[in-house]
Amino acid sequence: MSLVMSIQGRGPAGTVARTATVVSRFGATASAMARRLERYAAITSRLGARPSWPTTACVLERHPTLLRRYADDGVELAVHGLVHGDHAALDRGRQLETIKRAAEIFHRYGLQPSGFRGPYLRYNEATLDVLRTLGLRYHSSQAVAFPLHVADLEPRAAASYGLALKLYSAVDASTIAVTPRIREGLVDMPVAVPDDEILLDRLRLDGPARTAEWLHILDMTHRRGDLFTIQLHPERIDDLGDALEVTLAEARRRRPAVFIARLDEIAAWWLRRSHFRLRVAAAGEGRCRVRVEADDDVTFLTRGLSVPRIPWYGRDELCERRDFEVECARLPVVGISPRSPATVRSFLAEEGFPVEISEDRSRFGAHIDIADARWSESEVLDTIEAAPGPLVRLWRWPDGARSALAATGDIDALTLRDFVVRSWETRDWKPERPHRT
Repeated sequence: MSLVMSIQGRGPAGTVARTATVVSRFGATASAMARRLERYAAITSRLGARPSWPTTACVLERHPTLLRRYADDGVELAVHGLVHGDHAALDRGRQLETIKRAAEIFHRYGLQPSGFRGPYLRYNEATLDVLRTLGLRYHSSQAVAFPLHVADLEPRAAASYGLALKLYSAVDASTIAVTPRIREGLVDMPVAVPDDEILLDRLRLDGPARTAEWLHILDMTHRRGDLFTIQLHPERIDDLGDALEVTLAEARRRRPAVFIARLDEIAAWWLRRSHFRLRVAAAGEGRCRVRVEADDDVTFLTRGLSVPRIPWYGRDELCERRDFEVECARLPVVGISPRSPATVRSFLAEEGFPVEISEDRSRFGAHIDIADARWSESEVLDTIEAAPGPLVRLWRWPDGARSALAATGDIDALTLRDFVVRSWETRDWKPERPHRT
């Protein structure tokens, strides 16, 4: 299965080159990878971050002492499948069997995983259903492609990059809000591309150019308030350690701050945030009452209201008051036309806006009217950003943070043997027709 996936995602020539590179990264024992894990952990620790390392259960079972040491030091080990196979090719029954066995291996070694990442960033609806059944909190398997910083790609690199986007079923970041999403109780945590494999093996960028790509994504996610989930496999830390360190250091310098956390911590925040409420009601002619029902670390934003506030970002200001009446010519609410798709309302509610269904544009600080069932989240947010206001909002991230960042990297082999047996371990998988969401 690993060979098939490699040929599908890289082509024959790329697969040969990849195999030669892999042989140089892994040894007969885990000592070479242990050194890389140590460097990865040291970089993140110096910058006050803890990484998430989705780990294949069979690898954990072969190297429990080494991996438990990092878990005890605060690294998150999430489930990366029982073996390194394509979950998008399996039905629900097969996935329930394998992911349940993977979780049991984690539990056997004293680990309580809350998240899952599909090998090759691939999954299907059955995967998500199984994760809910097994009580996992999040999955982080959906690739989101940010615009490249590099101006021109040679044809061979462009073709290889296109194969990666197809393999990952990557979504265009320019069309969506790159944030966690709650899907029937399961938090969907997007993964940013270009990732380490793309930067090194497909685009073949030098060190400064690799760093520039991740700084470019950091700039975009901070400006937009998005989540930047870095994907850096530990075996590539010698090639991309400097890029990781520079990116984390720059994230630490940003103001407003970047919420840097593990995937499980971000998922826990997003689930907790989903229970917060922001209520706005008319309180007489030209007045309204605003009430926030949320934990103390919520980021409550106002725009265009005469209340005590602190400058934050753009036209938005931080407000520490949680229950007040204020003068307002328009309600600080997003009005949504009745003909707009219901998904617009649910999207804006998860974005933290109070919303109301109405045709009356003049009554609200912003108004959305969409006639087409196909719509762009980015365009909706741009419309609200350009609206006159006033507006209130429960922001995406805690404690006044503007954006979020997670450093992650899959562990699917620690020795050359681990890597070589990957295809053998998936020999009894019976692929179905791939189905992606």
